[in-house]
Amino acid sequence: MLLERLRLRNFRNYASLDIELFPGKNVLLGDNGQGKTNIVEAIYLCGTGKSYRTSRDTELIRWGESTFYTASKFLRKNGDFLVEVACSQERGKRIRLNGVHQDASIEYIGAANVVLFGPDDLRIIKGGPVERRRFLDLEISAVHDRYRRDLAQYRRILTQRNSFLKNGHQVMSSTHGRTALDVWDEQLVSAGAKVMVKRAQVIEELSQLAQTAYKEISPSGLLELKYRPSFRTMDDCSGNEELMIQTWSLLFHKELRRLRQSELMRGITLAGPHRDDMTFTLDGVDMRVFSSQGQQRTAVLALRLAELDFVRNEMGEDAILLLDDVSSELDPSKRAHLWKYIDRGIQTVITTTDKKALNEFPKPAKVFKVKSGSVQEVSKWQSELT
Repeated sequence: MLLERLRLRNFRNYASLDIELFPGKNVLLGDNGQGKTNIVEAIYLCGTGKSYRTSRDTELIRWGESTFYTASKFLRKNGDFLVEVACSQERGKRIRLNGVHQDASIEYIGAANVVLFGPDDLRIIKGGPVERRRFLDLEISAVHDRYRRDLAQYRRILTQRNSFLKNGHQVMSSTHGRTALDVWDEQLVSAGAKVMVKRAQVIEELSQLAQTAYKEISPSGLLELKYRPSFRTMDDCSGNEELMIQTWSLLFHKELRRLRQSELMRGITLAGPHRDDMTFTLDGVDMRVFSSQGQQRTAVLALRLAELDFVRNEMGEDAILLLDDVSSELDPSKRAHLWKYIDRGIQTVITTTDKKALNEFPKPAKVFKVKSGSVQEVSKWQSELT
């Protein structure tokens, strides 16, 4: 997959931008606060339908304007496509794929595959479970349409079931209420077990890929990713998927029965994918608690490289790699490993403030100077860049 062209109108600090990207490495060079990360954010937005820096789309609108517009032309094996994302204060966000309006961003995810590595990535390990669930859901949704639909259905059912549970006294005071809750349980389990089984399978695959990447980066330590569902399930994920779904459905339903009184008292659903977690362990020790920040950065880098391998295995083509300020996040040896990895032909967009870092990048590369919301393509070998 390649990103051929990016257009921005009134996006962040850009009044207007229209650039063609190189199929290989694209370097955005400039001081802090000039707009390098805004370009990366725009590419990510077109790839996933969401910003990774804010949940409020209106914050992406340039100061003093009422709407923003972005357009990205992607090239894939199954054909070229144009993604357009716009947002106004009045109408909110709108997404079009080859001119066709997408009803919700969850339906759009997967049109383009992007992998982002940036300064905030440590929160995947150090943050709360919601960060790891977000990572998983975006990663799996980008390559599995069925998972995306199952997850959307689960979230709708969960919202409706929680609303029903808030009237706990009325629910249990009538046969009709108890019967209705049984129906909600069945629906929640039907969608939730599919989500959990797919998460377990993907985590197992990502763990194996991340182990390999970590060994190449670090001389010692066994990195593992482990699934932590909200209730006890099977540890082995190598069996028949349909049989796993049946087994996990029974376990999920049993847990809901066990928790019913507590749920009615609290008015919320206490078990299911929305309470899942995953852990990173190094030699069997929880990295969130006992690892150094350097080890955590290495683990996150290994995870991002595993993502690239995962997308290639699932989609048959490489994702687009976005590297935001890796010069400050990684030491020279880890950067060298990363450059070697991406030099196999992965299209990459790299931001940096360091002119000297250009000497590290494998050739060829296309360099853009970014200053105050304007972008100028330059030659890597100009004297002002050395």
